Amino acid sequence: MKQIDELIRGELAAVISIDSIIDKVKAEERRHLESIRKDHVSAVDKLKMFAHSDFVEEAESPGPWGAFTSAVKKGASIFGDRIALEALKLGEEHGINEYREVIRDDATNPELRRVIESELIPNQEKHLALINQFLH
Repeated sequence: MKQIDELIRGELAAVISIDSIIDKVKAEERRHLESIRKDHVSAVDKLKMFAHSDFVEEAESPGPWGAFTSAVKKGASIFGDRIALEALKLGEEHGINEYREVIRDDATNPELRRVIESELIPNQEKHLALINQFLH
């Protein structure tokens, strides 16, 4: 269950990170970030279905991910949206790696594995592609 807790924390951190910079980016980027944010909120809801209730309550805050979201916010304030987008890119890459690690674990619930492979990883990859477009 610790895996699911960490996945939920990562998704919550993504939501908080996007919230912290969404007003600092261009209008076109903002629309896409709002869509990415919705995907992360949806991922939290899906992951909660696989967590025990005590883990869900513990995972309501980003925990150690709070430092990451704080860095994104500070980066956006000081250096502008490009640095914040670079940080979001790193977060998306990290999320993909975390999901891949979970599906490689033989103890992972088969239904959770299916959701990760068919929905969550493809969404993260889509987010990464969009963020890369913004950065080029």
